[in-house]
Amino acid sequence: MKIIIENSSKLNSTIKNTILNRNLVILLFLFTGLTGFAQDAVLLQGKIEAANNDLEKIHVINMNLEQGSVTNKNGEFDLRVRLNDTLYFSSVQFENRSVVVNTEMFKNGKLEVELSERMNELAEVVIDDINLSGYLANDIAKISTEKFQRNYRLQSDLGAVIARDRELNPYEQAFAGGGVRFDILARKLADKLSEDKKQQPVFSKKDIMDKSLQLVGYQFFEKQLGLTENEVSNFLYFCSEDRPKFKNIVLNNNALVLIEYFETRIEEFRDRRGKLLNQGGQIPG
Repeated sequence: MKIIIENSSKLNSTIKNTILNRNLVILLFLFTGLTGFAQDAVLLQGKIEAANNDLEKIHVINMNLEQGSVTNKNGEFDLRVRLNDTLYFSSVQFENRSVVVNTEMFKNGKLEVELSERMNELAEVVIDDINLSGYLANDIAKISTEKFQRNYRLQSDLGAVIARDRELNPYEQAFAGGGVRFDILARKLADKLSEDKKQQPVFSKKDIMDKSLQLVGYQFFEKQLGLTENEVSNFLYFCSEDRPKFKNIVLNNNALVLIEYFETRIEEFRDRRGKLLNQGGQIPG
C-alpha cells in the first residue's frame, strides 16, 4: 500500500512538472513573439525642416508598409516604420524626397528631414496618344500657369464685352474715334467676372496629368514603376482615359491613394503598350 502511494505521488509530481514546463515554453514563445513584433515596427516621430514655412499637408508615405501620414502646420508627423523602410515625402510646395530608415532613426524613433523648395519652372511633359499610334511622341508641351490662364480669360472676356457693347449700343459712342461707353463696359465686365467666380473650375486632361505628376514626382515612376521619362507621360495619358475616377483621385490631393491607383494600372499599361509597339514593329519578335 505504501509503494502505491509513493508511486502515485511521484506520478503527480511528474505531471505537474510537465505542465509547468509546457506553460513556461508557451509563455517564452509568446514573449519572444511580442518582442519580435515590437522590434518589427516602431512609431516614428518626424519633423520637416525647410526655409518655406508652409509645412502643412505634406504627404509622408511608407512605401514598404503602404501606410501614410500628413504633416500638421508645424511640419510634424507620426508614422509606423521598420528598419530599412523607405519613406517618400510628397508635396506641391517642395521637391519630393525619399529617406531610408537607418538604425539610429529606428532606435531613437525620431527623424528630421530637410526639404528643398520646388522651383517655379515650367516642367516639360511629353504627351502621347497611345490609343491612336502607340509611338513615342516628339511634341513637348509646357505646363500652363494659372497667371497666364487668368490673363487670357480676362482678355477674352474684355473682348466679348466690347463686341457686345458695340452691338447693343451702335450709336452711343463716347468718342468720335470709335470709343466705347466705359461705364457700361465696367458694369458688364464686373458682372461677367462675378459670374465666373460662381462657376466651378474646369480642368482639362492635361491639367489633371500635370497635377498628378506634381503630387508624386518623376522619381516615383522611375524607381517604383521602372518607367522612362517618356513612358511616364504615356502612362499618365493612359490613366487619364479612366474618367472620372482618375480625375477625382488627383483632385483629392492624396498622394498615397494616387500611388496605390498607379500601382493597380501599371501592368495593364505595360501589356497594352507592348502590344501596340509590336504592331508598329518597334519590338523585334
